Amino acid sequence: MPKIEIDPKMCTKCGTCVTNCPVGIFQQDADDTIPMVVDTDNCILCGMCVDNCPEDAVKHENF
Repeated sequence: MPKIEIDPKMCTKCGTCVTNCPVGIFQQDADDTIPMVVDTDNCILCGMCVDNCPEDAVKHENF
């Protein structure tokens, strides 16, 4: 299980990580909240969350 975090100081709450993750490891309760990492066990190490974050707020230990 990789360590994945979202830097709350960098995150603009756009939800890009939520919509681009093919296995749904991120969850956002409302548009004005920082997404949460909810299921790193299902991470397939694709890097979509890191690559697509416009603010570089997603920190993934493998990327």
